[in-house]
Amino acid sequence: MKRIILASVLALVGVAGQAQRMPVSDDGLDQVVLSFDLTGPAMATIEMKQELQLTEEQYAHIERLNAERFTKLEIAEASFARNPDKRASEVKSIHLQSDRSLQAILTEQQLRQYQVLEGRYDIQLISEKEGE
Repeated sequence: MKRIILASVLALVGVAGQAQRMPVSDDGLDQVVLSFDLTGPAMATIEMKQELQLTEEQYAHIERLNAERFTKLEIAEASFARNPDKRASEVKSIHLQSDRSLQAILTEQQLRQYQVLEGRYDIQLISEKEGE
C-alpha cells in the first residue's frame, strides 16, 4: 500500500513538473502586447489582429469599431454608475451593436474565433435574447 501511495505521489510530482515546462500558446502575443503601453481599444485591436489574422482592411474597420465601443462603454459606466441593472442592459446593448458590426467585417470562421476569444462559446453571435 505504501508503494502505491509513493508511486502515486511521484507520478503527480512528475506530471506537475512537466506541466510547468509546457509553453502557453499565446506567450508571444502576450510579450508583444505587454511591450507596448496600450490600453482598451488599442490592446483589443492588436489582440484581434493576431488571433483572427485580420487583413489590413479588416484591421482598419476593427480599429474604428473598437474605439467607438470602448468610448460607449466608458460613457455607460459613468452614466449608470448608480444603477447596475440599467448599466448591464446598456453594456449588453453596446456589445450587441458591436457584434452586428463585426458580422459585416469578419468571415464566418473569424466570427467563431472571436466568440472563443471573448469567452462566449455557446451563444448566438447576434441575439436579442442572449442569456435567456
